Amino acid sequence: MQKSISGQIIIPPQSPSIIPIVNPTMEGEQVEQKTVTLKPLLKGSSNGKRLCRNVIIHGYCKFEGKGCEFNHDTNKSESPQTSPENKNKPAVISSVPAKSVNAPEFVPRFASDPNTNKDPTTVKQQLVEQPSITSISTGFTQFSITNDTNPNMTTTQQRASTVQPQSPSEMLARLGMIPPAQMDPYYYMNQQPVFPRQPLQHHLYSTPLPHISNLAPNQRTVHSFFLPDNIREQLTQRNEAQLMTASARDLGLPLEVHVYHSLCPLETTGEKSSLFYGHASSVYKASCSVDGRTYVLIRIEGYRLVNELSIQVVEAWRRIRHCNIVSVREAFTTRAFGDSSLIFVYDYHPCSTTIYSTYFTPQGQAALYNSSNKNTPLIAESTLWSYITQIASALKTVHASGLAARNIDPKRVLITGKNRIRMNGASILDVLQFESGLNVVRQQQEDLLSFGKLLVALACNSLQAFHDPAQSFEYINRYYSTDLKNVILYLLSKPLPTKNIDEVVVMIGPRILHEINCSQFYNDDLENELSRELENGRLVRLMAKMGFINERPEFDMDPGWSETGDRYLIKLFRDYVFHQVDENGRPVVDMVHVLTCLNKLDAGVEEKIMLMSRDEQSCLIVSFKEIKNCIISAFNDLTSGRK
Repeated sequence: MQKSISGQIIIPPQSPSIIPIVNPTMEGEQVEQKTVTLKPLLKGSSNGKRLCRNVIIHGYCKFEGKGCEFNHDTNKSESPQTSPENKNKPAVISSVPAKSVNAPEFVPRFASDPNTNKDPTTVKQQLVEQPSITSISTGFTQFSITNDTNPNMTTTQQRASTVQPQSPSEMLARLGMIPPAQMDPYYYMNQQPVFPRQPLQHHLYSTPLPHISNLAPNQRTVHSFFLPDNIREQLTQRNEAQLMTASARDLGLPLEVHVYHSLCPLETTGEKSSLFYGHASSVYKASCSVDGRTYVLIRIEGYRLVNELSIQVVEAWRRIRHCNIVSVREAFTTRAFGDSSLIFVYDYHPCSTTIYSTYFTPQGQAALYNSSNKNTPLIAESTLWSYITQIASALKTVHASGLAARNIDPKRVLITGKNRIRMNGASILDVLQFESGLNVVRQQQEDLLSFGKLLVALACNSLQAFHDPAQSFEYINRYYSTDLKNVILYLLSKPLPTKNIDEVVVMIGPRILHEINCSQFYNDDLENELSRELENGRLVRLMAKMGFINERPEFDMDPGWSETGDRYLIKLFRDYVFHQVDENGRPVVDMVHVLTCLNKLDAGVEEKIMLMSRDEQSCLIVSFKEIKNCIISAFNDLTSGRK
């Protein structure tokens, strides 16, 4: 609200959010602006009344006609103040109604320069010529707000500015709030539909284990209470991969396919993979609305199912459950992608890679060369025997079911953990190349041949090694044992009626026992690490219960519920565990003390401790068992349903 020099209140012009500064004179008129000295109102004048402030602020006055002595008429063309000295002066007329005062007030972001010219006409011209006002008005078009008072903007331009919103960074750059060359603060908002993946900051979770030697039997480091860093990072990465999502609309994906939603592509290259004999395919991660679990959808694009009996082959594969085979759940056709697509649903194993990407890519070759002790990059023979054992076990189960794997390929065998492999893509080729008279025996012989080719490629570290058998076996004979060479020779031999997977299992019998032994040791290590986290879980539950009880503002219509009765005892125990100080008043941060007290509390031992109030005026001697009973009682009250 502003007052003119003549005492007339000038109402700001009407505008949704921006108040443009315009010339108050009409076009073609010349009004002389002179300084007029304000004179006091004449007591005898009937028109000597000021405009009521309620009308200016609210647009109306609820006391009009009920005793309010101010003027409520906003349609007068004469100045409410007249005197013998200003009678002949031109009146200042407001060109907008009084209700325009409800418009938001424009507050400039930057302070004005004190050296700016104070002439009103010059100031108006400068403000109109500044591009920041136009930028602000244009920037608000993304909220469907336009400046209706601008006569130079046509209706078409207003619609165009509304249809094409600006990004926040572009608007800030045009306003001069950020330099054009500065990093975009809205980078992750503007880069659509690309969703960059931020790497996990593993070094922020825990510090490396310090070098401590000669610890006493009763001494333990803090890190001994938690999982090792490598296992924790691996599990965290898997959890992150399982929870990763993407915008289906921006990526052009359907919102729902059958009972699966939240589709997220798993192919990082952005190219269509043609792994299944020339058929373009795509791989997605999706969540099932039936059980809430995450699955993998392999889509065969543009495939029209000719024979409905081919889909029944998937039912035979569904009955196979093996630790080295990625289980298939179902298969169906859909038009959700805009074409006729064939979908196969498999279990999802996050952070898994193929044998091809692990060993036969430039990154895999570099990693293998760095891990090899010899000058030649070699895969450890123990690792090869582990792969042989797992693939042989999977093939024995598949062949015993009267099926053939047909997927033993470096790009289809997944590595899901430490030396843990799984055969992927089961039943896909059976559906794509379905025939009434499938020769299962011949296909099983092809499985053994593909098994041998894979072992030659891994042992020689080259996918082209099979094309030169003499040199390849010379290389294998030089760096690996005779048993491994004999197994490969048997797999690559000519098909015979007596050649089957059972003979391979007999040949690798002693290696199977070694693999079982290593698996049991690894299982013991994981159980040992799990026992540590089991203790941590118990302690977290205790701390969560104490957090629900302590410092609760109100419960059961009692504002002091957490400070009275058994709850006060829990508060003192919280101070005893976490808020201790030494003789100099410094906080005592002792993890061993915290873990010891919480373990004793969870066990409910009879050991007694002394709890002291914060003012040191009262002491209580209680046992851990009594404190545990108090926590159980208070937590039961909270979960009883009372308010």
